[in-house]
Amino acid sequence: MPKVRPTIPVSPIYFNVAEYCLFGIILGVIVGIIVYYNVVNRKYNTVSGFLFGGKHMSVISITLALIASHLTSITLLGVPVEIYLRGTQYWASALSLIVVTFLTAVIYLPVFHKLQLSSSFEYLEIRFSTHTRTIAAVLFVVSKLMLLPIVPYVPLMAFRLVTNPLTARITAVLCVTCATLSAIGGLRAIVSLGIMTTFLALAGTALPTGLALIPMGFKKMWETASHGGRLVLYDPDPELAHHTSFFAVTLALSTNWLWKIALSQSTLQKLLAVPTISQARLCLFVSCVGVILMKLLSCFLGLALYAWFADCDPLLTGQIKKHEQLVPHFLNNLSMMFPGICGIFIISIFSATTGCIASLINSIAGVLFEEFIRPWMPQSTNEMACCKIMKCLCVLVGLYCGSVVWFAKELDRLQHVASGVTGVTAGTLLGLFTLGIVFSRANCSGALSGCLLSLILCGWLLIGAENALATGALTFQGKPLATSGCGKANSTHVVVNLTTIVPNAANHLPSKPLQSLFRISFTYCPFAGAVSVLIIGVLMSYLTGKSKSESMNPDVFCPLTQSILHKSMIRSPTASLEPRPQNTQEVYFALDEALKHLKDVIDR
Repeated sequence: MPKVRPTIPVSPIYFNVAEYCLFGIILGVIVGIIVYYNVVNRKYNTVSGFLFGGKHMSVISITLALIASHLTSITLLGVPVEIYLRGTQYWASALSLIVVTFLTAVIYLPVFHKLQLSSSFEYLEIRFSTHTRTIAAVLFVVSKLMLLPIVPYVPLMAFRLVTNPLTARITAVLCVTCATLSAIGGLRAIVSLGIMTTFLALAGTALPTGLALIPMGFKKMWETASHGGRLVLYDPDPELAHHTSFFAVTLALSTNWLWKIALSQSTLQKLLAVPTISQARLCLFVSCVGVILMKLLSCFLGLALYAWFADCDPLLTGQIKKHEQLVPHFLNNLSMMFPGICGIFIISIFSATTGCIASLINSIAGVLFEEFIRPWMPQSTNEMACCKIMKCLCVLVGLYCGSVVWFAKELDRLQHVASGVTGVTAGTLLGLFTLGIVFSRANCSGALSGCLLSLILCGWLLIGAENALATGALTFQGKPLATSGCGKANSTHVVVNLTTIVPNAANHLPSKPLQSLFRISFTYCPFAGAVSVLIIGVLMSYLTGKSKSESMNPDVFCPLTQSILHKSMIRSPTASLEPRPQNTQEVYFALDEALKHLKDVIDR
């Protein structure tokens, strides 16, 4: 039965006077942050001040900044749509976040807090070799430069067809401009922006959810979601093409978040900005609770969306062109009863996007300087000059992002490819760092071979999955979408007579095994990349010769690996026979005792 999609005019979203005033206040706060940290407060114009805020920031500010780093426009707009289309299985991401936070605090954070490195990739040179460090830094920069224009493009596409297209584009470029200037202000400016973003995102997510429940009530929303199959607590679907099953959500998100929380440059800059490791761990655990709360609020917003459009899907009726516009369309309808709610959400999206872009630009500039510029500079270069170079890099990266957003007409294809490339590099880099931190016998040959083969494997899977998406062999599963209630008077204020129910289920498996392999959801690519690096890296390290872990700095290993090495050295008979370099203080102490004894003998 062919899909019927009549075109229904939708009223564009326009700010009222109060919303313009609120947007002006928020923009004024952002400009005030920029002016303060770029003009007034210049005492942090050093590399340490620019990247780490002087390393004596408060726990509360860093905690709120860590929460804000998860509140991107993709999260605020994408998670409710995911709940609307595929159910609440996304709640399992809370379990992933708890596990990832624990692993970060126990395994990864102690290593980087002891080493206090300006760039996280410097660890790979200490542990393996310069080539490993360079390859990892290139992968990071390329993936982030591909992802950076997507961050403002997602809200731009969502609001383009429900408001003035030129206004939406100007707002996106303004967002990039504010983010670039905030990044120039250093980590303290980004943290201040993150504090504001956290509270705005909380208001922009909680208020629409609460107001949407006023006409229907929580009980009706829950019953509607249950009847439509949206209440999914555990989905053990073994089909690998199903990217919202329990295993896909836990494994895939755990891999991505472990890289983002434990090893990414932007997060490490925040965790190293507090003086002690106990304070850094406290920031991690409290921010974990805050992010889980925001995820649950997004899930409730998705259930409210489904209860609002359960019998009349806006995409099937032609009111929107993509499901990514579902949240703005819902807010547009909600603002008819509660004026101003749509403006609050748009302002929260603007703030979250600005904070995310500023953090990305700052981390990219730091990595570019530390990895590709500083090694070629004279050793006598002062800190002020280094800081100015990093600020210039922030401007260049910001100009690149703004140009892509302004001149690119459609970035849908790039959005999907950038997400896949980011996932592949995240898995490979996570495996590479974990290989060095956990496995003491891993060497440079194992790291390089594991990294190379992991990129080949994941790239092959990603290209195959892209081809499967283009040919229709791979589709995203979804719950049924109905239009049977469009002829009734409901809260969507739409009068259409349609009786179509469209299940967005995946197609049948292809007949060829190789094509079936390409139907593996691209969300598994980070997990596959990390595991392949570990397996190949350990095997190649043993085949090419074990590394001499005894001669390495023990701080490059996690505490568990250090304890195992210490026990093995005590039990090993050969280790006790090897000459151990004496501590200088021990030599002086023994010499002093001998002189005292000689003096006593002479006196007698």
